[in-house]
This record gives sequence, C-alpha cells and structure tokens, in this order.
Amino acid sequence: MSMEESIRQIIREENEKHLENIKELLQSHGYKESPRFLTVREAAEILRIGRNATYELCHQSEHNHFPVIREGNKIRIPYTALMNWIDKQATSTAI
Repeated sequence: MSMEESIRQIIREENEKHLENIKELLQSHGYKESPRFLTVREAAEILRIGRNATYELCHQSEHNHFPVIREGNKIRIPYTALMNWIDKQATSTAI
C-alpha cells in the first residue's frame, strides 16, 4: 500500500468515526431521521394528541389547512408540511 493510499484510508476511517459521533450527538438531543410521509398515528405522536383528534384535523383540512394526502382510504401526512403547519399555528396563536 502506497503512502497516499494509507493516508486516504486513515482519512476515510476518521470521517466514519466523525459521522458516527455526529449521529450519536443528534440522537442524544432527540433527533431522529424522519420519513417523508407520516401515518396518522405518527402525526398524532408528534402533535401529542390522540389519533381521533388527528383524524378530525385531516377531515377538516380544507378549513384548517392541515397538510394531508389521501389515496383512497389511506391518509398520509407530509412530514415537512406538518412541521410548517405547526410553525404557522404557533405563530398565529402567539400574536
């Protein structure tokens, strides 16, 4: 193995260690990789409300602008849109 290859290997290993440390740090602060779409149950957990209340938000989405995608009987909630909706709710009630 040449000197250059050895250095590249060491750098690669160090980068992997740093990435692992970053993941551990994020997890210790409550960060989890989030899916692009949530089920009603997952959205309810984020909102800290019951499933029935979350279904009600979904059914009233035309009035409250709750982000929901319906596919037949399936309901999916886009994660990023939900976070934006929560922010809007927080800022509109704070005024």
